[in-house]
Amino acid sequence: MSLLGWPLLVLFVLAALAAPLGCLAAWNRVPGPRAARAAARLGMIALCQATALLVVGTLLNRSLHLYPTWADLLGTAGRGGDIEAAGPTLTRPAGGRGLDEGGFRFDRDSRTHVGHPRGAGSGIRAEVRVWLPPQYDDPRYRGRRFPVIELLPGFPGSSWTWFGALHVAGELEKAMRNGQAKPYILVSPTITVEPGRDTECADIPGGPRVATWLTTDVRTAVTRDFRALPDAGAWAAMGYSTGGFCAVKLAEQRPDLFRAAVSLAGYFTPTSPDITRDPNAVRANSPLELLAARPPVDLLLGGTRTDRGTAAAIAGMVARVQPPTKAFTYVLRNGGHLPKVWEGMLPKAFEWLTQRVAGPS
Repeated sequence: MSLLGWPLLVLFVLAALAAPLGCLAAWNRVPGPRAARAAARLGMIALCQATALLVVGTLLNRSLHLYPTWADLLGTAGRGGDIEAAGPTLTRPAGGRGLDEGGFRFDRDSRTHVGHPRGAGSGIRAEVRVWLPPQYDDPRYRGRRFPVIELLPGFPGSSWTWFGALHVAGELEKAMRNGQAKPYILVSPTITVEPGRDTECADIPGGPRVATWLTTDVRTAVTRDFRALPDAGAWAAMGYSTGGFCAVKLAEQRPDLFRAAVSLAGYFTPTSPDITRDPNAVRANSPLELLAARPPVDLLLGGTRTDRGTAAAIAGMVARVQPPTKAFTYVLRNGGHLPKVWEGMLPKAFEWLTQRVAGPS
């Protein structure tokens, strides 16, 4: 039973309704001495509270897509830097080079191509989702390659979150119809390659090499199996929350691979213990510190004034930007740290990217 499906939610709602009714019916029928009756009644109250919390937790998970599968919730989706993240049933080949160990197959439910490539540089094997624009199969675009937006979720989001919670494919299709965006290939890789461990997309000494996975390894898999442009001028990174931190950081670290980056409600100083325990790692992985190298990338820093700390973090970044780095801000007056807010920011983000990233060629 899916953690995001209606059956589980209905089951928990029914349990939450039945628990207090059962509690009322049994309250005066509990046998035994006074202490035993009191303990049983406390247990019944705890059961009622637990069923209510299950409903709230399920609704929150459905909204944020934090744990799409039981394996994600239980931490069994992978071990070390080599995981097989669970996804929906795969139905047909993507039509790339064909299927190998990490080959992509088409998932009808999400309209994405799902694969589990193994990165030669990082050794990580994890889920990657690829969405192709309608133009990809248009005869007029036959033989042409497409630019790529690499989508990075927050922690502990999955490769599915961008498509399930933010509806990024539908937003891009609308932007293309309105003339606001070029046709892009959307690529959403797994960034949490060890359950419960937030590496903030860094190469961790003695641990997972997530930066290598997200830069060179994912790019190799996508350009191998799809008609994706390989050069930096055709690639951008975009993320929300922790993914926003990662998008900006990776673009600053690797301007030879990314032309631009978009952060939605991101932050710009590391918080992961894997990084903060080492001052050298902080300098190497802090978007604020990386600005000192003046990387030739464009950055769009988005958020809201009511999302605590976001506006101040953006102002801190802008104050340190020097050419050829360029920073642009997109700060709304209201809005929480929520997928619906970030979804609403996508049209302008796509329009901004279209002014900077190369088109199909």
